Amino acid sequence: MLIRDLLAFKSRNKIIHITPDRSLRAAAREMVTHNIGALLVTNDMGELVGVISERDLVRALTLFDVGLVEIPVSEVMTRSVITCGLDESASDVLKVMNKHRIRHIPVMGPKGLAGVISLRELDRAYRHLQSQSLTDELTGLSNRRHFLQHLQQEIGSHQRYGNPFSVAMIDIDHFKKVNDTYGHAAGDQVLVALSDLLGRSLRLIDVAGRLGGEEFAILFPNTDIQEANKACGRLLDEIRNRDMETDAGTIRITVSIGLTASFCNVSGPEEILKQADTLLYEAKSAGRDRIITEQADGQDLEVDRGISNAAKSLN
Repeated sequence: MLIRDLLAFKSRNKIIHITPDRSLRAAAREMVTHNIGALLVTNDMGELVGVISERDLVRALTLFDVGLVEIPVSEVMTRSVITCGLDESASDVLKVMNKHRIRHIPVMGPKGLAGVISLRELDRAYRHLQSQSLTDELTGLSNRRHFLQHLQQEIGSHQRYGNPFSVAMIDIDHFKKVNDTYGHAAGDQVLVALSDLLGRSLRLIDVAGRLGGEEFAILFPNTDIQEANKACGRLLDEIRNRDMETDAGTIRITVSIGLTASFCNVSGPEEILKQADTLLYEAKSAGRDRIITEQADGQDLEVDRGISNAAKSLN
């Protein structure tokens, strides 16, 4: 995000400034009136000559014994002002502000002052950007990138300490027919409903992610294949019997699941996802609405829960 984008999203971007000859009383009144932590100090030509902040006012209390409120702003304002441009990135400006321990930074545009950004606003924007880069916009689950980061951590824990983990790939059966029958808006609502179900049904340590389209994944940390298989079985039943409310009416779906576990000499998270995806494809080929689980002996175990009548209507 650029600084110009951050200014555009601010609900209030009025530049509050004061001249150097005004009193500290006037400066304090402006800060309280506008609920801000700093004022830009400009001369009669509108040029930026300094900044006076709450910190400057507090410092003035230690410098002047009497007549504090009538002292001119010019006596205590910060004259060496660090500014930023409209096309600088918010993350870079945040680093500058933290380095110099400043809480407000004037933004300079082609025609002079364009606004003021506070450290709080920058920090909030940076956190928002981080969240956006790690979560799926529609469902709020981890996106593929974030899910792979979690999976990489579990691989490291497994290689160092032998902690088990399991990974499930989940795909909605006949999701194209859901979209074709009920519309894409209803399809999106189904994705959101499934995501909410995953969020409520899984443990706090489990990680659910949307990898793309109707494909989801679950990471079960510190969980062997048998326990993960039980959890997936419960999910399979719960999803099959859940009425998903959409604007186009109530929809029931089923899912297919491919479940694999931690194994030695794995090259990385993509290899594990590929194995789980292979098992998912086997579950689809075997008739859907089931789990195919990789066993320790290398043999796959099919867990067929049966297909509900509601799901058959979409076949």
